[in-house]
Amino acid sequence: MRLKHALLAGTVLIGAVQAAEAQQYNQLTAFGDSTTDTGWFANSKLSPVPNLFDAGVAFAVANGGNAHFTGPGPGNAQILAGFFGLTANAANTPGGTNYAIGGAFDNGGPPPASAFTNIVLLQQGLPPNPAVPSTVGQISNYLASVGGHANPNGLYLISSGGNDIFATQALPPAFVVPYLLTESQTLANSIAGLQAAGARYIIVANEYVPPSVTPQGVSYGQTLQNALWNDLAAAGVKFVPADTASVIAAVVKNPAPFGITDPVGNACTVPSGVFCTTATLVAPNALQTHLFLDGTHLTAAGQQIIADYYYNLLVAPSEISFLAESAVQTTFGMITGIQQQIDVSQRQRPNGWNGWANGQLQHLAMNNSFNGFPNDPSNPISGTVGIDYRWQNGWLAGASITTGHANPTFSLGGGYTQDQAALSLYAGYRKDSWWGDVIGSTGWLGYSTNRLVPIGITVQPNDGTTNGSDFSLAGEVGYDFHTGFLTHGPIAGFILQRDRVNAFTETGSFTSLSFADQIRNSEVSALGYRASFDWRDWHPFAQVVWNHEFDPLNRQMTASLTTIAAPSYSLPAVVLGRDWATATVGTEVRIDRSWTGLASFTAQLSQQSVTNFGALIGLNYAFGAGPRPGIYKN
Repeated sequence: MRLKHALLAGTVLIGAVQAAEAQQYNQLTAFGDSTTDTGWFANSKLSPVPNLFDAGVAFAVANGGNAHFTGPGPGNAQILAGFFGLTANAANTPGGTNYAIGGAFDNGGPPPASAFTNIVLLQQGLPPNPAVPSTVGQISNYLASVGGHANPNGLYLISSGGNDIFATQALPPAFVVPYLLTESQTLANSIAGLQAAGARYIIVANEYVPPSVTPQGVSYGQTLQNALWNDLAAAGVKFVPADTASVIAAVVKNPAPFGITDPVGNACTVPSGVFCTTATLVAPNALQTHLFLDGTHLTAAGQQIIADYYYNLLVAPSEISFLAESAVQTTFGMITGIQQQIDVSQRQRPNGWNGWANGQLQHLAMNNSFNGFPNDPSNPISGTVGIDYRWQNGWLAGASITTGHANPTFSLGGGYTQDQAALSLYAGYRKDSWWGDVIGSTGWLGYSTNRLVPIGITVQPNDGTTNGSDFSLAGEVGYDFHTGFLTHGPIAGFILQRDRVNAFTETGSFTSLSFADQIRNSEVSALGYRASFDWRDWHPFAQVVWNHEFDPLNRQMTASLTTIAAPSYSLPAVVLGRDWATATVGTEVRIDRSWTGLASFTAQLSQQSVTNFGALIGLNYAFGAGPRPGIYKN
């Protein structure tokens, strides 16, 4: 009766624990200037009075353009949104979420605002319009539209500052840096307000260097961007820094792999991409063979490159978090194998020494259930050898060594290898109908990663190596009922793990990242039932348990850029299911009076995002076995 009450209490406790929320983007909202604008001018008029600019925009849209500053084709915000099944159309269209507007300053531009705004707009082929909302104003407009409550599951993209750099060309040198620092601080405060309103996932990009920017402008741009990232970090804003400047610089330096034949010339013959159509391209395929559309803005090829780079920053932490999850799953298999061998040794006669070995082959696929994030299939293999001693009073103690290897692949390309070695000490007890066992293990993990990142038409390699550790403690207890030839009864158990993957830095491309240490704690319970019977030399058995993960599923992965000094950023690790069933069927078989064979099949069932099943084959040798049978009935 007490056992029944314990099982009931465990079930209630399992139901009381709630699953953690994970990274799932349901909206993309963008702010900034023409590098992110996806059609604001095409859907609004600058003035109620007819003017050449509005007429030019209307003509471009009617003839295959889109007034995106990208020429015909989507902008990087729209492409990025598409990875997650979302859209990022201009905010002045029905359902639009992109507030970015060509010509926008961080915060209105230097005084007098109208004069400097006009200079910048004219440089981009736009008419004077000091009323264009700044990036700070765009954020304010968004928050006002949602009642001051930002979407906590939305992705926010901010790319701003280029127009401020253009404006510095008309400022006295002594005023430039103070102006830029003021703009930076004001925008940082606005982004901090966005986070305070509920935004959790914010990309803040620096701006690439177009051919039209002078060396002095490049220096000012670095000043502005460093100040912005530092101000954000000082304000406690959690954001993803995006180094688009290094990305475009890398493409300009080596354009051929990206299909770019002209990395600095203009793909379009009109002054601004906002007016570009298929008819105004220098060649029919110019949007793919040129990087820049009009000396400032990127072509379709460039927009794809930037969007792919943003996507890499967002999903890379999730990919690397699979390293620790893989170790947790393979340790489950090792513990199951040892527990089965303990059962064989407990059934051997006479009392004394037993040596054993087993081999396992698993299929393990960990799928990220959230739209747009990568998966991680593999087929781990492992082998364990052990020795134990069984006393007449029912106690057993032993030790084993396990080695394993897995070669998971990333669904986006590449993968990693995981090598594992573990030493386990275990003990078991069987007396009348009661039985139990406990296993403690310490292990070493070795990893070699090869993460491939699609950027445009290229695939960028990122290689790294690291190691780690695995500590686990597992135990189970059960009670057997004997009904004729059938033995059956309830079982309860636990598996505690602490897996650590040490920090490492990738090398190979501008998409390479550094990853901080990651620790995966796991606290899994098991409640279930098992049954077995003896039939001649065979001892078939079956077991089903319900598992529950008690550890919080809110682990974060921290990454850092390798192309530029920038604050690190953290995003959620992959989240796997909290509840599942584990079913095992197998048999022991007496080969002769000393040798016993073991074969089993184990599968995890109904665990969200995990498919894990595998087979085990083992042998047990009883030293000093006499003429009596090697297996006895309970």
